[in-house]
Amino acid sequence: MSDRAYPIVIGRHCLPRLGRLLKSLAAVRRIVIVSAPPVYRRYGRAILASLNASGFEARVVTVPDGERAKSLRWLSYLYDRLVEARCDRDVTVIALGGGVIGDLAGFAASTYLRGVRVVQVPTTLVAQVDASIGGKTAVNHPNGKNLIGTFHQPALVLADVAVLRTLPTRDLVGGLAEVVKYGVIADPALFQYLERHAPRLLACDLAALERIVVRSAAIKADVVGRDEREGGLRRILNYGHTLGHAVETVTGYRRVHHGEAIAIGMAFAARLGVRLGLCGWNLVERQDGLLRRIGLPARLPQGISTSGLMSSMAHDKKVRGGRLHFVLPRRVGAVVVRAVDTAEVRRALTAFAADRPG
Repeated sequence: MSDRAYPIVIGRHCLPRLGRLLKSLAAVRRIVIVSAPPVYRRYGRAILASLNASGFEARVVTVPDGERAKSLRWLSYLYDRLVEARCDRDVTVIALGGGVIGDLAGFAASTYLRGVRVVQVPTTLVAQVDASIGGKTAVNHPNGKNLIGTFHQPALVLADVAVLRTLPTRDLVGGLAEVVKYGVIADPALFQYLERHAPRLLACDLAALERIVVRSAAIKADVVGRDEREGGLRRILNYGHTLGHAVETVTGYRRVHHGEAIAIGMAFAARLGVRLGLCGWNLVERQDGLLRRIGLPARLPQGISTSGLMSSMAHDKKVRGGRLHFVLPRRVGAVVVRAVDTAEVRRALTAFAADRPG
């Protein structure tokens, strides 16, 4: 991916650097900022001031806050605004927001005029450590999450960890699920850091947040750099996502937030790993303990049927040859991708659901 390499800038109070960073990119002229109203109200003034100070003018387009904006309807709305503004191939789309905005704006940029530049300015923890890096863009389909999408690498990622202090606690906690994922798939030291410093992270200690964002971004960039289009290695980044995306789908993308769903998916994947003889129960206990310490669920909530989850997983992008593929742990820091028979998945899911909280 060296020909599509791009800078990832991570720091504290670095949003005002955006204009200067854009000036370093070639042929940036017209700018369209895509955001959600609550995010734009909080950061829009600072972003515009930075752009204006560097000689840029920007058009602003807002879409609804939350997962419902990741749809063909709102994708079409973005196309309409780009056409209305007579944007040509020199336009730069700035995705200002969380993973939903990054996915939606990135998809629009990847397909408008067969591809224009996108800059990711992630304002949530999950977007800073995961969604803004790697070039995946998508919208949802009623039958599944991220079923319609492209690969389109950003020209720049600017992650200001100071903005994480404005996140609702639930969103901060949800973002930590992706950091736990990185620990399990690639870095025992990161996992141990989370175990030791969870209180600092939950208190929004900026030094601690910067450390985990930098390390998570480095892991993601390394994996994507070696496998941009998910031909092999990149699949490990889906740890917890096979069941997690199904949980999001069957709950309408509202009841269970993304990070919570991924935590549930990781808890299930570890148990499936035990059933298949890949890891020991001590890994389940250690991972469950960390998830609970952070404030994430490790069980299915009430009211979710296993049949609905199985049906949703059948539409997952990771289904190949009619078999479900799971990322399963061997130990903290090492995972393997395995095709698992549907009957075995159903048995494991039934056992997992039986242990759900009251």
